[in-house]
Amino acid sequence: MDVPFKDVVFDTADPYGSALSLLPLLFPDRKIDEMHVSALTQGTTNGLFKITIDASTADAVLIKVYGDGTDITIDREKELRVHKLLAERQLSSSPLVRFSNGHAYQFISGRVCSEGDMSETRIFRGVARELARWHATLPTADPEDVLTYKPGVWSTAKKWLDAISKHPHRSQAEIDDLHEKFKYLADALLPTDVSEPLVLAHGDLLCANIIVQESDDGIDVASVRFIDYEHATYCPRAFELANHFAEWTGFDCDYTLLPKTSTRQAFIAEYLTTYTELCREHNIDVPSVDDAAVDNLMRQVDDHRGFPGFYWGLCALIQAETATGTIDFDYAGYAAKRFAEYEDWRSVREGNSPSLSMREKAWSMP
Repeated sequence: MDVPFKDVVFDTADPYGSALSLLPLLFPDRKIDEMHVSALTQGTTNGLFKITIDASTADAVLIKVYGDGTDITIDREKELRVHKLLAERQLSSSPLVRFSNGHAYQFISGRVCSEGDMSETRIFRGVARELARWHATLPTADPEDVLTYKPGVWSTAKKWLDAISKHPHRSQAEIDDLHEKFKYLADALLPTDVSEPLVLAHGDLLCANIIVQESDDGIDVASVRFIDYEHATYCPRAFELANHFAEWTGFDCDYTLLPKTSTRQAFIAEYLTTYTELCREHNIDVPSVDDAAVDNLMRQVDDHRGFPGFYWGLCALIQAETATGTIDFDYAGYAAKRFAEYEDWRSVREGNSPSLSMREKAWSMP
């Protein structure tokens, strides 16, 4: 799948004019009488614009404008390769065009999940099934790649840590502390991370990246699709799951929204059941799902629950230094919250926490 490139810069101050310059590539062979451009809610890194023509949403296009300074934290070439692979496997819509500071792809219809939606049984069951479809459909990687830091969640964390280490505003004591934390994570998790193939994960399953396509509230399982693949990478599925559960709390890190043990168990059971069914459809031999399999993955997710906080803390530190203010977000404050999650996990793991933090209490709720 070839994605054409147009050497233009999308000007967020003039989205209509910028979209007009891309129109022949967005809607080829179409006579267009009317075009509408609407700005969508921005995330913490990128600008999003929806393009519709002739008052119809059937062929809408989404334009993604890369945020300032994100070239350090995000590999845009990899993002596009993953997007093309996802489209080939019917896991995403098709990318349409690249331009100097972004790309465009077919709009996925539906409604964006809210933080409150995540705990609805029909929603999280749908997410679990779609996540299983990703992991069962996309190619896996050799677990030995983890040890050699080939592209994946561990190599990304190391890349971000190296970038922070080179920043002149960081003290040596702070850099040494981050390296010590990374080593602790590696010592704690790498021995288990090499025990099974790595999945090609979405890597950033927050509510805004989940689209609910089924509006009938009477069904048991919602039909959902995932969008925004810039953080897709290889990782242990335990990291993908732990990271997704952490995303339930939103950017405000409201730990009252964290899924309790029974909810995580129901999600993982749904995920494993669907994953097993899909693997067998592809003639891949996998064990049957029983209580022991669910309990085993639950334990792995528990073990990984401190990694996402450290991972996104690193990313936010970089963004705090590189962001130009185009998007109003407190990256430094967010980094502090996420690093605190790592510290809470580590204190519990080492058994030296006199009392549980709010997050650890929420995580341990039955």
